Amino acid sequence: MPRHPNGPPSTIPTENAAAGNEPDATLPAIPDLDNPVIELSEDECWDLLIGTMLGRLAVSVADKPELYPVNFLAHDRRILIRTMQGTKLVSMAINNKVALEADGRSLHSVWSVVVKGTVRELTAEAEITTAEQLSLRSWTASVKTTYVEITPSQIRGRRIALADEFKLER
Repeated sequence: MPRHPNGPPSTIPTENAAAGNEPDATLPAIPDLDNPVIELSEDECWDLLIGTMLGRLAVSVADKPELYPVNFLAHDRRILIRTMQGTKLVSMAINNKVALEADGRSLHSVWSVVVKGTVRELTAEAEITTAEQLSLRSWTASVKTTYVEITPSQIRGRRIALADEFKLER
């Protein structure tokens, strides 16, 4: 079963699993020509997020939306992001309504999950200790000592069938 480097195994296969390189690899719902777009259940959305590390964080201040690539960890139906002091953190402090989007692909489909919610900086020592134990590591060499948590108010996802010319070979 695929394993997120920062968390538990995912129930959604990676491209290798979908290619049959891992046993019992099945997708919960597979779109096809008759039904090319499938809305994912909340559980399917979380399973995909657990198996993903890179997303895009959307923030907006003074009617100026910004999008930041972030590595994240889905844990206990919340999203954790490790960051540093700067524009992104200031933007989240000014307007705590955010969205996170993550996506991926398998042999015959692509998927996208959008989480909308409120973000807050973790400040209690116990929360920070718990976050540190989850081993959310930054992909960059910069020191990121601040943890923020997105509490979702909405999560939606879709799986979309690929046209034949975009499907991956086995």
